[in-house]
Formats: sequence, C-alpha cells, structure tokens
Amino acid sequence: MEEEGQICKTPQSSRLRRLHPRRLKTAAAGEELAKRICSAEENTSTSTSTSPSATSSSPTSSSPSSSESEETNPPCVSHGWVSVIGRRREMEDAVSVEPGFFGAGEYDFYAVYDGHGGAIVAEVCKEKMHFVLAEEADKGEKGEGEEEKWRRAMAASFERVDGVVAEEKKGTVGSTAVVAVVGRRRIVVANCGDSRAVLSRGGVAVALSDDHKPNRPDETKRVEAAGGRIINWDGYRVLGVLATSRSIGDFFLKPYVTCEPEITVTERSDKDEFLILASDGLWDAISNEVACRIVRQCLSGQAAKMFPGAVNGRSAAEAAALLAELAIARGSKDNISIVVVELTRTIERCPRRRCKTKS
Repeated sequence: MEEEGQICKTPQSSRLRRLHPRRLKTAAAGEELAKRICSAEENTSTSTSTSPSATSSSPTSSSPSSSESEETNPPCVSHGWVSVIGRRREMEDAVSVEPGFFGAGEYDFYAVYDGHGGAIVAEVCKEKMHFVLAEEADKGEKGEGEEEKWRRAMAASFERVDGVVAEEKKGTVGSTAVVAVVGRRRIVVANCGDSRAVLSRGGVAVALSDDHKPNRPDETKRVEAAGGRIINWDGYRVLGVLATSRSIGDFFLKPYVTCEPEITVTERSDKDEFLILASDGLWDAISNEVACRIVRQCLSGQAAKMFPGAVNGRSAAEAAALLAELAIARGSKDNISIVVVELTRTIERCPRRRCKTKS
C-alpha cells in the first residue's frame, strides 16, 4: 500500500495506455461521462487522435514529517501532465516541469508552450525558459521585494528567450507560453498568448491569466496603435494570419505581435486546491469551471468510485489525461497539453443533503 501523501508511481496508468484505442470508439461515451460527472457533483452539493506523446505523474518531492516546519515543506503535493497530438497532423506543443528549480527547492516551475508554424519555438522555450528564469531571479536588485523580483525576472526571461529564437531565423514560427512558478507563499504566472492558467480555490475556478486574443479590446487597440490590423479571416487574426496577439517568435508580425507577458502574482491560501495549465486545445472545448470540477472529482477519488469502469486512480496525471480525453470527445481539433499541480491533498467529501425549504 502506498504511503499517505504519495501518488501512483507508474506514469502510464491504464487510462493513459488506452487513450488512443478508445478515442474513436467512445467519443460519445466520453461526452456522456463528462455530463455524468458534472451532474453527480451538482446532485451532491447545495450550491481523431494518437496516443499521448508524453505523460508524467509524480510527487513534487518526498512527503515531509509532521514535525517539519512550513519552510521545509514542498510547494506542491504532486503534479502530473499529459500532451497529446489530438486531431492535428503534427505535434507542436511542449510541456516543461521542473520541481525545485530555484531557491533550494522553494519554487517549482511548470509551463505549457503551444507552437504554431512548427514545433521549434516551443522546443526552444522548453529547453531554455526555466534556466533563463532562474538566472534572472537570482540577479536581484537592491531593495527589490519578492513580487517585484518575479515580475522583473519573468518579463526579462520572455524577452531573452525571444532573442534566442530570433537567432534561429524562423520568422514564421512562434509559440504561446504560460509559465507558473509555484512557491510556498505565492503563485507567479506569466502568460503570452492563448494558453491559460486556472486556480481552483475553495471550489471556485479562478483564472490567473487572460487569453491574448486579437479581438480583446485592449489588444486590438494595442495592435492598431502599432500600425497593424485585426482581420476576421476564419476568426479574428493579426493581419488575417495569427489567431493570438502575443507570442514568442513570429518575427514577421512584429511589432504587432509582442512577446511581452502579462504577469499575475497570487498569494496562496489554505483554500487553494490545485492549478491547471493548458493549451487552448483544452480551453476551446471545456470551460474553467468544468475543468476544475472534473479535476476535483478525480483527485478526491469520487470519479473512480462513481465510474470504476472508466476512471482508474486519483493522481494528477490521471486527472490531466481525463481532461484531454473529454476535450477530444467534445470536438477539440488541436494539440492538447495539460499540467495539473495538486497544491493540497484533496480529501473526498461526503455528499451533503439538500436543505428542505419551508413552503
């Protein structure tokens, strides 16, 4: 029996292994499963694809003893991720997971990169971003606070990686980037593009990033001020070409498309449950609220109990794989990459009876 605080040590769970053969046969069943899981939670509360190209599930670090102080505890309980090609011909997504990348294990690094025009920029981001960010964060400045340090480091890192990509001279290739640095006291998210970070806090889905879509009013204003245009050509696109208004790379569209990220710093709370980072292959098919609901059901073990034939396990990787399967069942046509970071151990809650109202 696994010790408390540990999760499944085998990355390739039965769900991950059968993700491909089940895809075409049970797309409708997957959609029905999503509806049933959502419906089950509501009733207990008052309120074409290939196999995964990569999967992983792991405790962020070994579980500390109860006598250890908060300063020695890992930032996260566990993490898991999945990255599938989906209905696309080529895989252009990349995922980066680097536990304890900075500050003697005090901070974990998680990122999803959604490439377009090829995978080279996403791969460069995967290889370089966490190293560059650690270098920038280590520089520090006199009198600089913790939040200011991470905001400066994030902005500088995106610019430096964009410069590395420029040396590759791949002017028509780019990638979105959503990066999360998870510490014991705060979560820092930097986003450039239409990938997204969502935090589940006390049962509520909280978006920690805002998609950079060309038709977002402030983005449209910024692009037009730089001399560009937003054209509705099979969806809103910068110069009728790119469906995101910010990215790393895409030098033929600069200065209209910028690599400057939007950065949020969120103080952690005892109510924080888990964090989801994902490419738009997930978010185009599943809302923030539904994604958090599914992950919560999976991590708590309720989904496995309610649907033992379809859900096996309660790890973060299992939750990520289930989200990917449901996104494809709901018609996602893009690559799908998802990282689930468990911030606190999710405990199964007993169903609460509905209160009867007096007539």
